Amino acid sequence: MGQRQLDHRAERVHVRPRRGLSLIEVMVALGILGGVMLGLGMFTAKMSQATSGARLRIAASQAAQERIDSVKTAPRYSAIESLFVATETVLDTKAPARYAGFKRQTWVTRVGGKVTDTTDYKLVTVQVTNPQMTGSVRKTTVISFY
Repeated sequence: MGQRQLDHRAERVHVRPRRGLSLIEVMVALGILGGVMLGLGMFTAKMSQATSGARLRIAASQAAQERIDSVKTAPRYSAIESLFVATETVLDTKAPARYAGFKRQTWVTRVGGKVTDTTDYKLVTVQVTNPQMTGSVRKTTVISFY
């Protein structure tokens, strides 16, 4: 009977299913979650920095292109140097905040143009800088005698 009672008692003992998580499991899950959140935060900061840098470069490129376009519409070929060679703070009367802090410099280099030369054209270079932008934006165009 002794063996029979032990078997009977073993059948009566029920193993309860585990409920909840242990402290170590919770700490590991929080560590993983913290690492993921830190990575997302760093990604967001880098993306924001890249976006504002790109925005500055686009505005600088637009300021340079506006100057190039105005040089192309100059009334006289001979007056290009006197009208456009300058260093200036870029202003936009329609949207003043758009070019805040930008500086634009324009150079004109004449190639040929003497009586004995067969070529006569001008290289117009515009460089736009901003203290918050790394580097500068530079655009060059060729304007020939017309």
